[in-house]
Amino acid sequence: MSPTARAAVTAASSTTASLEAVSDDVLREILILAVRNGKEGGRGASVAAALTCVSRSFRRIVEGSYEEFYERVDLSHGFCAPTDARIRAWAKRGVFKGTKELNLAGCHKLTDATLKTIGTSCEALECLTLSGGSFTKDAFGMLCGSALSEPPALPKLRSFTFDITTPKMTPKQAMGEISRFIHEYRDTLEEIRIGREAPYSPAERRAFSQGAGSFFERVTECTQLRKLDLTNCGEDVRFPLFDLQRSCPLLEELKLNGFGGDAGWHVSGRMEEDFDETCFQSLRVLEVAVSMETTSIGHRYGNSNVNDETLLLFLYGSIETIETLDITGCTQLGDWRNVVWDRLPLALRTFKCARTRLSSDDAAVSHVLSQLCPSLEVLELGCVGANATSVTDAAFTEILHLDGPTLPLRVLRAPGSALTAETLRAIVAPESRFKNLHAIDLAACRSLPREIRRISLDTFPLENIRAVRAFLGSQSSEPDDIVVRDDAPTRARKRRR
Repeated sequence: MSPTARAAVTAASSTTASLEAVSDDVLREILILAVRNGKEGGRGASVAAALTCVSRSFRRIVEGSYEEFYERVDLSHGFCAPTDARIRAWAKRGVFKGTKELNLAGCHKLTDATLKTIGTSCEALECLTLSGGSFTKDAFGMLCGSALSEPPALPKLRSFTFDITTPKMTPKQAMGEISRFIHEYRDTLEEIRIGREAPYSPAERRAFSQGAGSFFERVTECTQLRKLDLTNCGEDVRFPLFDLQRSCPLLEELKLNGFGGDAGWHVSGRMEEDFDETCFQSLRVLEVAVSMETTSIGHRYGNSNVNDETLLLFLYGSIETIETLDITGCTQLGDWRNVVWDRLPLALRTFKCARTRLSSDDAAVSHVLSQLCPSLEVLELGCVGANATSVTDAAFTEILHLDGPTLPLRVLRAPGSALTAETLRAIVAPESRFKNLHAIDLAACRSLPREIRRISLDTFPLENIRAVRAFLGSQSSEPDDIVVRDDAPTRARKRRR
């Protein structure tokens, strides 16, 4: 913000009427800055709508140039309860004329009328998110072009996010419309997301599995595809890895967490002789964690068919570009020494390996921290339902005693581990190699005092290192005749001699 604009905000902070005396250029700069800050938090359109209620000057400026303030419209999960009539009214006023991103996730009141409005009013739309609405096949047909000679209604669409769950279509019909939609926009689509964190119903999983052949045929037509999210989709699915690698060489993100359900998934197809040239060359995110279901007696994990060979097929050409790797629950991965290639993942920033052999070996954890991942920022050795019970002090002893540069690790998850207070004190010490450590998860660590576990439960994933350091510092200053136990602390009695 320029000094003039900052002075205008200060002068106008006392009364709304003072804004009327500020020039439109200064006010426009203020509003654009406010909307830009709102976009970083995911609510750009919400800020623009709220600013129109502040003063007549704000409303005049926003309504005079909707393209500047409504480039990203996020109405997800019922914000301002959007209805067909409200969407139609905004479109009539030209709100969506310059909109590039439109998020309508969780808007249950919307129907086909909204899709028709989008098709006729959002010519510049690039990213579209739909879920929860009562949409039918006819409305999707309109977006795809009702006739073969008609072009798609959204010629610039790059990203498409859709939920299979829709009340006006069966899961089989929804999969058919998704495949048709992808086929019509195959020349421009760069992101396809039909996965979600919440698990799909068994009927929706079966529908994906039955239509997986047609779906993957359409996906392989998208030669510009960069991101594919199939989280929690399908049941016992065959994944055409080699066809996808050959048809989508620009793919950067592949999310398959929970893919295939309890039965898991298998790689289908045949490896060609030119695999070295057709494999993924720029993969940055790979998530192949198994499915997990919370039951009345605990957590139940699905089956993982990902072994050393499968992981190598994904990362063969991308080991130097991979930044996020999630192999949680991949129990068929062999010894960690087999997952070391001639090229190291020097760019790896997030590594999640709970419930694997890698997180069950102290030597493997030490090797990952010191040599395998020099840029690692997030290390997850355990998670909900999968405690890191095999991790002990030995995993950190070697790296704490060796001189070297400061490690970039910011988040460490080791719930249920056997770390002791002495090792933890060395990890969080200001002079240790973990100076960048921001948050640590130590839930269910019975070898640590109860207060440490309480701090972890109350604060993680927020910053909690200072609170842990402060408690350990107070403990180190206690007299020697005070014994700290896992249960209620008591004062040890001195023996009489």
